[in-house]
Amino acid sequence: MPWSLRWSIALRQTLDPGKGLSAFLSRVSIVGMALAIALLLAVQSVMNGFEREMRERILSLLPHVQATTAGDAEPLTTLSEILLQDPDIASVRPFIVAEALLMRGQTVSAAQLTGLERSALAPYGSLLVPGIPDWHPESLVLGASMAERLNLSVGDRVTFILPEENQTAYRPLSLQLSAVLDSGTELDEILALVHVDALAALGAGASIRRGVAVQLEDVFAATRWRWEIAQMLPSDVRVTDWRATHGNLYTAIQLSRDLIGLILFIVIFVAAFNVVSSLMLVVTDRRKAVAMLMAMGGRRADITAVFFLQGGLIGVVGALAGVALGHLLAINAPDLAVMLEQWLGAPLLQTDVYPLAFVPVDIRWQDAVTTAGIAIGLSVLAATLPALRAASLPVAETLAH
Repeated sequence: MPWSLRWSIALRQTLDPGKGLSAFLSRVSIVGMALAIALLLAVQSVMNGFEREMRERILSLLPHVQATTAGDAEPLTTLSEILLQDPDIASVRPFIVAEALLMRGQTVSAAQLTGLERSALAPYGSLLVPGIPDWHPESLVLGASMAERLNLSVGDRVTFILPEENQTAYRPLSLQLSAVLDSGTELDEILALVHVDALAALGAGASIRRGVAVQLEDVFAATRWRWEIAQMLPSDVRVTDWRATHGNLYTAIQLSRDLIGLILFIVIFVAAFNVVSSLMLVVTDRRKAVAMLMAMGGRRADITAVFFLQGGLIGVVGALAGVALGHLLAINAPDLAVMLEQWLGAPLLQTDVYPLAFVPVDIRWQDAVTTAGIAIGLSVLAATLPALRAASLPVAETLAH
């Protein structure tokens, strides 16, 4: 039997438009495979989105490595000069951080003020509403969630209570909210930026520290750079990296992505077993046709090849349909999440619980190729038992009945 005839028979059985049992089973197998692949690709795209936003949005706003001290800041100045000469260092910026209490009417909230130069606001630029403000000693930038929680809007004045250098008295610091950071991330809950001059006059102490923030070209090299920077500084300087504050979150996102991928790949295995059962029923339904084909000169190898080709075609058609449907679901996932929030009357994601307040999507062609390849391979493998069963049918006995 020529391969063209084998392909013709397999294609006719796979895409049979009729209403018989074989046609129905083929369609069920294709639909099951397509739905499994679509669900896997859609969920993977969302988990990829969380990973990307963690890496590109949150980590772009956080120091990859930072060194802080409550004492002499001269070693930090020397460190900055050394690091700026290294091509692996993207930027080095000085800052001052102070613990404070924010007072707004009868509401008091703990806050950590970070004093920056105006040039250090550049990474936040596209996320600031209404934009990068005129940066002066009375300017203040708060995260959107914090501002909303305190019922603040741009132009309002707030008072921070900070300890004096001797820690026995406190001084008020009145600032005007100049912009709001709306990043859609957990940073909106904690961020409070002020002009560096607003904190520079406070001196040093247990609650006021000077430091440098180091941004790396490779964020995953932070652990190595933390160790190297610690060797350059006195022992009283504290050196940390982003993994100390957000490492567990990133690991949790990676673990969730892997576990969900494993669970959904099991769904594809279930769909492949559905192909086995469907093709076994097809063999039973088409046993007379198989026997007649063998009586007319068809070899057992021809029958085996036909059913292997049918399994492969089910995998190919199901994979193509699943990739298309999964791509469509992934693209519309953010809009579907918004519709679900409107229907429920409550947000699905909140930054006080989740790292993001929206559903991110990152569609990767590698996922589609890998998933489709595995699905097609499993479909061909699933056709092994039905193909051998069909090739072993007794011709005379089958025709006699």
